[in-house]
Amino acid sequence: MKKLSIFFVLFTLAAILMAGCAPKAEKPVVAETIAQPNKLITEGRLIPANYLDQSFSVSGQVIQVLVQEGDTVEIGQTIAKLDVPYSALVAFSQNQTEVQNARLAVDELKKSADVNLAQSRLDVFNAQTLVDEAQEDFDAESSEENQLRLDVALATLELAKGHLAIFEEGNGIDKDRLAAAESRLTTAMTAMLSAQSIIDSYELKANVGGTVTNINIKAGERINAGFPVMTIADFVNWEIKTDNLTEINVVKVQVGQKVEVVLDALPKLTFSGQVTQIDMVYEEKRGDTTYTATISLDQMDPQMRWGMTAAVQFLP
Repeated sequence: MKKLSIFFVLFTLAAILMAGCAPKAEKPVVAETIAQPNKLITEGRLIPANYLDQSFSVSGQVIQVLVQEGDTVEIGQTIAKLDVPYSALVAFSQNQTEVQNARLAVDELKKSADVNLAQSRLDVFNAQTLVDEAQEDFDAESSEENQLRLDVALATLELAKGHLAIFEEGNGIDKDRLAAAESRLTTAMTAMLSAQSIIDSYELKANVGGTVTNINIKAGERINAGFPVMTIADFVNWEIKTDNLTEINVVKVQVGQKVEVVLDALPKLTFSGQVTQIDMVYEEKRGDTTYTATISLDQMDPQMRWGMTAAVQFLP
């Protein structure tokens, strides 16, 4: 019995010692998390806010290129010329002659107004005199011959009065003849202007003001209508085009939304801006449906160049 008590005591002590040596269970550590706002960042490309490819509306041979790359031009300035076909020059000359003749006819009608009015009044007076004489002869002898003379005199008088009425209504000008002459002049001028526009189409004028870039022609070459011969760009104002907004991201962007732009070539500078346009029509790129957004910049930098790539962050 005594041995059992000793054994029990030893067993209890051993159990206590083993319990003290067992490893303690660790409590789970909750890691601190920092909430990151959702950022929408896309790639974009820098382009002038205003630029235009210039092209002729006709085909022909280049005879002059009047500008060089880097030149500044104004709207309406002639920048290149094509050789004008001989047939176009002949057509213009013929129409110009017709305009001169038609204008002369109108001027003659207007210049003769006073003479026409005076002559018409004189014709009425003379016709009335013939009627009076014929009437006296008929009253003296009512023969068939005198009757015919009287009838002719009366008809002549009515005709003269009709002419006088026409000229009095038109202040000495036959309105119908004047209208016909003016219509001829209008037709001739329209034809001349059309011929002139054909000649003008062989002369290319700047449709916008700015700096000339990308000249693609030289004298002696033959080009087709619509071929972009050069580009004129305004390098004062710039914008960003980003064409990789997916259908998931485009719904997160709105016109007027603020953005921050960092050009790859100028990583130390951040430019602010805002979305000015989001295209309604999609493009498919590498299997994704994408949309293009246009962003106007609030600041400019003289180091900016056409085509520079940029990172665009759309601000919440």
